[in-house]
Amino acid sequence: MAKFISLLKTIILLIFFGVSISSCVNLKAVNDYSTSSLSSIKKYEDLHYSFTIHCIERCNFELVRKFEIKRDNEATCDCEDFKKADQATSLIYQGIVGYFDGLSKLSNKDLTTYNLDGLKKSLNEGTFGDIKIEKEQVDSYSKIANILLRATTDAYRNKKIKSYIGDANEPIHKLLTSFQFIINDNLKKELDFKKEKLFSYYQELKKGKTLTDFENGKATTEYYHQLSDINTKQKQMEIFAKGLSKISEGHQKLYENRDKMTAEEIKQLIMTFSIDIKGMVSEFNKLNK
Repeated sequence: MAKFISLLKTIILLIFFGVSISSCVNLKAVNDYSTSSLSSIKKYEDLHYSFTIHCIERCNFELVRKFEIKRDNEATCDCEDFKKADQATSLIYQGIVGYFDGLSKLSNKDLTTYNLDGLKKSLNEGTFGDIKIEKEQVDSYSKIANILLRATTDAYRNKKIKSYIGDANEPIHKLLTSFQFIINDNLKKELDFKKEKLFSYYQELKKGKTLTDFENGKATTEYYHQLSDINTKQKQMEIFAKGLSKISEGHQKLYENRDKMTAEEIKQLIMTFSIDIKGMVSEFNKLNK
């Protein structure tokens, strides 16, 4: 009887150990997805372009076109709405980064070093330059901020990770969709505007017939160099937006399967999204060289 009880205990321990290992492995898969997503989202900072930069460049271009020399060129540019657009975009970005940083730490059982400073400002409704922030985005941002605030408490950390994912799925999806639209529609279109301005300017130079053949060749080379830079930036924006879409799709799958995250097929599913996201980061980086 003693041997039977001993054997039974061993079997129970092995089952418990097996379940623990499976859970741990799949939490690692969630951690890999969240850290890959975070790396992809932070590529926003490597775009090195914003609504304010566009405004200043547009202003400078007009000064060059008119051969005007200013002591302080930025002082002559009215970029207030563009700055507000960047501020609103930055808050959405900080909300998304904050969530995935929290998911990364939670899946690694570490929220002790989490910093909420980036979410202390409020996102407000309004139209700022070319972007419009509606109540839906404001509410989603507020929900994410509240979820992150709760997630830093010991009581919340003791709950399963599925609560964090479940509470955040709808608002994080809306923020990702809004962010994707701002980058791949609003900001990318500003570069379309820049291309049209460049084309008009160099066409004027050509029609003016004041340049020598050498100067015309140099101007043509300069035009195509600038056009190539703009096209590369737009491709980066497209890749970045696709990454956001893949992250959102991955989170939806995570949400739908949050009650069975220890299943092997869920691990494989999440790993597939992680691989796709990493591939997009690599594609983005290649264009940045």
